[in-house]
Amino acid sequence: MSGHSKWSNIQHRKSNQDFIKSKKFSKIIKEITIALKESGRNSFRFKNAILNAKSVNIPKSTIEKAIKKTVQLKTDDYKNINLEGKLLGVSLIIECRTNNTTRTISNIRALFNKNGGRLCNNGELIHLFPKIGIFHVKRKNIHSSIEEFELMTIDFGANDFVKNKNIISIYTDFESFGSMKNNLEKLEIFHECKIIRIPKQIIKNISKEKKEKILDSIEKIKKHDDVEKIYSNLR
Repeated sequence: MSGHSKWSNIQHRKSNQDFIKSKKFSKIIKEITIALKESGRNSFRFKNAILNAKSVNIPKSTIEKAIKKTVQLKTDDYKNINLEGKLLGVSLIIECRTNNTTRTISNIRALFNKNGGRLCNNGELIHLFPKIGIFHVKRKNIHSSIEEFELMTIDFGANDFVKNKNIISIYTDFESFGSMKNNLEKLEIFHECKIIRIPKQIIKNISKEKKEKILDSIEKIKKHDDVEKIYSNLR
């Protein structure tokens, strides 16, 4: 019996690993599709998506099939939607990418309900998670002294810096994101950038048991194919 039990456990673990792997593959292939449609073959976003696919050993034939299908399809439009929810007192913003809004909302609502939460009305929580811009610049790509670079980027909208040995991170308000990006590109300063949300208030005093339950529920929601990113006010 012990041999059978060990074999069953191995099969169960393998099944779970295969499921997680297929979900990851699906999300990366979707990003290749969207990047190609929205930004084109020569875009950083598309090239980065291809690199991500190669890094997790997605077969070349699978990547090429996704590209071919995207080029042929012109009507399958994806769009971004933000969903807002409460989970055991914690606020969540779920950024999704979908070609079927009704299906996505229905699926995410079911996940909230199953895990003791609720999906909120649009606008109920989003104002509690303002957007900010982050730019990462390698020191070797800066053509002036660090002091001059900082003063220059303050004019472009920088309001904070985090420096380490090789990289300088620049923080901007969301409204200054475009200005910073355009100016860095004009100066041919290579950078990586992204827009994120930060919660205005953080929930700190929460039991370990409750926190683990919330984090476990968030992981389940993250596994949905249409979910791109989740923000919470849980520390």
